Amino acid sequence: MKGEPPTAIRRAIASMTALLEGEGTDLTFVACDFGGIDSFAAEVYAATRAIPAGKTTTYGAIASQLGDKRLARNVGEALGLNPLPIIVPCHRVIGAGGKLTGFSAAGGVATKLKMLAIEGAQLGGPPTLFDNLPLAVRPRR
Repeated sequence: MKGEPPTAIRRAIASMTALLEGEGTDLTFVACDFGGIDSFAAEVYAATRAIPAGKTTTYGAIASQLGDKRLARNVGEALGLNPLPIIVPCHRVIGAGGKLTGFSAAGGVATKLKMLAIEGAQLGGPPTLFDNLPLAVRPRR
């Protein structure tokens, strides 16, 4: 059909929608052009894209992966400028000790927490009996 988005775009949109509906969808197939972005930020975005849905890592862990744990703050700054939220899942990066800090998207940390909950990320404790229920029937915490 004329004006219809190409197949790759439709697939990306469908995958992003599935992720936001609680499916553990992998978006690493989505090609990203990080031209014009400094090389450190591009490395941060690549490392962040490798975090699977429902999992988290820390700013310090990404900094260590890139060669220097002391660059954790720089990782946070790069993620604060993330040009492709959801595709570069910066919500999966948390502070040391599980702290939910530093999220610049609308809604701040509450949005980060909601996105992690949708993905089924386990934060602060062992899984409960209700963690694998569909979102529509999951009890509120």
